[in-house]
Amino acid sequence: MSVPLTCIIIDDDDLDRLAVEAELANHGDLRLIGSFSNCLEAICFFKQHQPDVLFTDVDMPEINGMEMIKTINHLGSINVIISSHPEYALQGFQLKAFDFILKPLTSDRFEESIKRIVDFTQLKSKADAYDILFENEKIIFKEGHKIVNISAKEVIYLEAYGDYTKIVTGNKVYLTLITLSSFLESLPAGKFIRIHRSYVIAIGKVKCLNAKQVDMGNSRLPIGKTYLRETREVLSNYMAN
Repeated sequence: MSVPLTCIIIDDDDLDRLAVEAELANHGDLRLIGSFSNCLEAICFFKQHQPDVLFTDVDMPEINGMEMIKTINHLGSINVIISSHPEYALQGFQLKAFDFILKPLTSDRFEESIKRIVDFTQLKSKADAYDILFENEKIIFKEGHKIVNISAKEVIYLEAYGDYTKIVTGNKVYLTLITLSSFLESLPAGKFIRIHRSYVIAIGKVKCLNAKQVDMGNSRLPIGKTYLRETREVLSNYMAN
């Protein structure tokens, strides 16, 4: 990426805020332009400078992280929640937060989030204007000035990126402006299954089923607790046949 994405941090815990700053120092794709201990100061700065990415805690005085996201959601930033409380994850996804990182922050988990942010930003530049159609197990959409026509049989898995869905095939990755739930509803019945809030997989492309992951060949995807029982049942029956 030629121009780093700008970002700010909000966390009322000084050590936690410094931990995020230290991690960002290792990633040239993002440039820190503000670090705040409360949302009141951050909101004024955010509206003036409109950073590309927001890293925010949830539990903070006066205005919490969720309220902060609600306030600035219309500005189109990539919002990442970093919290000690896993119970906030659902609310975060309902607000279309890009990622939810559980404290204590680790370098591996933060690097994973940064990679997703960079991948999304690069793909999004090609996917801002298009129409998507589903016809006879075909997925048709516009990528830049090209019309892309792929078969549902080519799809290995889908990944949620807020209002966008990343399509992963054996040859290429695409980004389409449609939510993962809406995408799943239009796919051939019985051939895909949701295994996580962020992932839908092609059942026929599964290489191996592990305790908490699905091996799709080049990628190992996590299975969410909510989807664990159904995923194991469906995939175990498929792999036994």
